[in-house]
Amino acid sequence: MKLTLQKSYDKVKVSLLFQILLVSIAFTGEALVTQSVLNLSFFFQFLILVVAYNFYFNAFKNLYYSFWNMSLLFGIYYMISMTRNFLVIGHPFIGVLYFLSLCLLAISSYVISSPLYYPRFHWWEYDFRFRADIRCMVEVNGGQYRGRLSDLRRGAACLELFQPMNVGQSIQIHLDILGQNFTLFAEVRSRREPIIGRSIVYGVKFVRGDLEHKQRLKLLTNHWKESKKIKIRNKFSHTA
Repeated sequence: MKLTLQKSYDKVKVSLLFQILLVSIAFTGEALVTQSVLNLSFFFQFLILVVAYNFYFNAFKNLYYSFWNMSLLFGIYYMISMTRNFLVIGHPFIGVLYFLSLCLLAISSYVISSPLYYPRFHWWEYDFRFRADIRCMVEVNGGQYRGRLSDLRRGAACLELFQPMNVGQSIQIHLDILGQNFTLFAEVRSRREPIIGRSIVYGVKFVRGDLEHKQRLKLLTNHWKESKKIKIRNKFSHTA
């Protein structure tokens, strides 16, 4: 899977590397103060930690959804280790290292949870009647192409389009919402190569900050949320 991302991704990568460094120092420091650094169990546990972080970083690098499962496991590990050092072992400095790692994990998870990187998209839903997306026309380089918008959050969205576009490309998205025709300006920030037979998935950021553009984006977001609720209710009514 080929991915091209913007600077926020690189910032999260640095945060993740710093997180790994802090945990490695805390883990080794805890072994030193408990005089277990030369035990076989220390090397075995450290090896497990290295292997786990290798899988974790690989999941992050390729934007696999397994990243979230591993983030949850690491978050639990950090909390247990922090509590143990604060309340049981009595080494608050090591506990602080785990606490900082937990904070970095939370911040990184929030940033990377944007539609630019991890859209909330139901890949298994092939019936377009129940897909939570909105049809649109995308204008790029003088041409217009049919696309679908979904997962509108935090001033960004997931755009499905068969037309190849480059990261950094400025685009115009034309919509017809509740009888209103309007245009939103956006920039392509990420690209996820498609599954065979499916469209390319782009992460787009809406870039205009004037009041009118914000109001249109708010209208679109509210319409998408309501449409999503209606389609979910319709799906369950059809399967009942």
